Amino acid sequence: MAERKWTDWQYTRDELKQTPSVASGWTVEREEMDRAKACTLVYAAARKLQLPQITSASACVYVHRFFMRHSLKEYHHYNVAATCLFLACKAEESLRKLDVFIPVIAYYASKGHRKAVVGTSEYDKWRSVIVTTEPIVLEALCFDMVVDHPHVSLVHMLERTPLDERRKQMAWSFVADCMRVPVCLVHEARTVAGAAVELAMRVAPEQGDNAVLDGAGVRRAEVESVVQWLLEFYAREAQARRPVTEAVQTPASSPASPTVG
Repeated sequence: MAERKWTDWQYTRDELKQTPSVASGWTVEREEMDRAKACTLVYAAARKLQLPQITSASACVYVHRFFMRHSLKEYHHYNVAATCLFLACKAEESLRKLDVFIPVIAYYASKGHRKAVVGTSEYDKWRSVIVTTEPIVLEALCFDMVVDHPHVSLVHMLERTPLDERRKQMAWSFVADCMRVPVCLVHEARTVAGAAVELAMRVAPEQGDNAVLDGAGVRRAEVESVVQWLLEFYAREAQARRPVTEAVQTPASSPASPTVG
């Protein structure tokens, strides 16, 4: 791997084509979609659990970092998503007990088809997944739970930009979507924030938008790279949507076995 510029967790786009999952037979596109599914589960569960936005964002970053060290063939994305969210709750001091956490995870991982009440086999299986996977995730992350979030940069950018409330809300939505793909492994946090602002302006353009990011400390070329990455992801995601719900499976007692599609 090339020498890191600003963090040990920075990679190039080419390195994302050489991950353990790709080496195991995944295409780059399939891996990106599975990572996105993991983060979608994180967001859904986090909303139900009323977790801070930073907690869910940290969990998404942990997911992306984990799969730079391990393959989706070994660890199902929902198992890793659940574990990363549980770890993020600890790291961001927004703790949730397992008897509250697991039923929410089981519900959203199964698309609402399964319940995991304490004392049931479903609950025990998910508990085993999280407890077994947690040390593996921690080791993969080198116990580094610190994340430089684009949300902080976005707050500062929105304070100094003339965007109205509608476009500010769009920017927040775009920065959340950026966390679903491994943009955080390639670009600095403020670049991701700048891309969220840029996307909001493109959706609802106004006169003077060209100067909004001036002085924001971002490079236009890097912002454009993130913008195009997210637009390409949206196109692939739309193409991949099917009217039939994914088949639902029972979560595995082993963290290496799949839970759902």
